[in-house]
Amino acid sequence: MIQQLKDRISDIQTVGSIELQIEANGNIVGHWIILSKKKQLLEIEKSGVIHGDLSLLPTLIPTTIPLVLSVSGKGILHKKVQQQGDNKEKLFDYVFPNARISEYVVQYSACADNSFYVSVVRKDLAERMLKELADLKYDVLSMSLGAFAVGPLFKAIQFRNGQLNAGKHQLQIDQSVILDYVYAPDEKVSMLSIAGQQISSEVLVAYSMAFQSLVHGIEKTEAVFDLFHQLQANYKEKKIFKVLSVGGLVFFFGLLVINTIAYSLLAEKNNRLSADYGSVQHLTVSNKKGAEEFNRKESFLSEAGWLNAAAISYYSDRIASSLPEEIQLVSLSVYPFNEQASRKDKKEVFEPNMILVKGISKRPTDINRLVKELNNYSWVKEIKVQDYTFDHKTGTGNFSLHIHISGELE
Repeated sequence: MIQQLKDRISDIQTVGSIELQIEANGNIVGHWIILSKKKQLLEIEKSGVIHGDLSLLPTLIPTTIPLVLSVSGKGILHKKVQQQGDNKEKLFDYVFPNARISEYVVQYSACADNSFYVSVVRKDLAERMLKELADLKYDVLSMSLGAFAVGPLFKAIQFRNGQLNAGKHQLQIDQSVILDYVYAPDEKVSMLSIAGQQISSEVLVAYSMAFQSLVHGIEKTEAVFDLFHQLQANYKEKKIFKVLSVGGLVFFFGLLVINTIAYSLLAEKNNRLSADYGSVQHLTVSNKKGAEEFNRKESFLSEAGWLNAAAISYYSDRIASSLPEEIQLVSLSVYPFNEQASRKDKKEVFEPNMILVKGISKRPTDINRLVKELNNYSWVKEIKVQDYTFDHKTGTGNFSLHIHISGELE
């Protein structure tokens, strides 16, 4: 019951929306709109454009209504990436392989062929814009990057040849799915018909953000930013407080209602924290068991000698660095497969503590020089020239060396 009351009080009926376009010179152009929900219809109250100074925005959009934001232009990167697996966060690595995702605000927008458009903006840039709007006393509830918030409206918009122009945004669409997206410096302005309403293509992105804030049950395209969870919660609590405060001023009984609701909210939060505490305890026990299991497996792998890959890599690197310039390395095999023994025992047999080197040399003396060089290493037990064949056509000899490693790898 309390949750239903919270949802009813905080249900948005009117929302302001603005798309901030950051131009190449750093100037900001904002296309804004105020959209209201009246019964089952959405009505545009006002719309327009603001250049540069956002301090004038409160004269256009009242600060008493919530604001949703879209950002485009300089500083925002969009890249189409094929999804690999179920974890969408890994798609960020294909955009910035060596960057930390914690330093960026990221948005994932589904498109055709099981791929996503990954949109990113530096977190400090997003925080500066949000702070500027917060200083103007706006409650910013969500943010979208680019024009991907238009997705839920594709079926309601009339456009031709699968090409939708939304101001500086150009989208190629097939069966309500995005095929390609381009943000162009040249703006293409036209009038669009959406469910019987005529709007300018310049404010389509702002309209789409407002639309997805007022209409329930649609998949929203928003940037992933933890700050918005707190902002949305603060907005709901602020609106609840205003409504309950007015009721308390009207009559004394309202005070009792406020106290009851406050107690219920605190009890609900306490129950939630208690549940979280129980979950943390469960995770602690699970982590302890997992650590014990990890230690057992690490001990087993160590005793089995499977953790010697660093030593093997070192020996392989030393062998490769000892090759004279006149010798061409063909292959280097650690613990090589013994075909003759495997055929005899009818199972796979590998030669332990052995490194097999195959190469090409024009002169046998180069091979002797390599053998002499390798014998200087303390970990080399014995070297055998297993095979040497001379190719008269190429004037080179193919050879293979069996290098026996001392007991350090066993």
